[in-house]
Amino acid sequence: MSDAVMVALITGGISLLGSVLAIISTSKKQQHELDKAIAVLETKMTIMQGDISSHNEYAKMFSENIPALRQHMEDVDKRLDRIDRRMTA
Repeated sequence: MSDAVMVALITGGISLLGSVLAIISTSKKQQHELDKAIAVLETKMTIMQGDISSHNEYAKMFSENIPALRQHMEDVDKRLDRIDRRMTA
């Protein structure tokens, strides 16, 4: 082989090695950033699940109390009607 071919092969090999190392380095950095983003999202999801559970507990409590509140309102309306009838009589 001639010297020019050897120099071209060596130069090409070194260039290829540099490109491969750069790709590997970039891939590791991106993977680290993705892992960090996933951890943040998982933390946020855990917090949101707690918030949703709390909200659902309040919604359940209110839905259970609505019939009692309606009954109480009906009783108050009846009392007001009786008072109104007494006042107008």
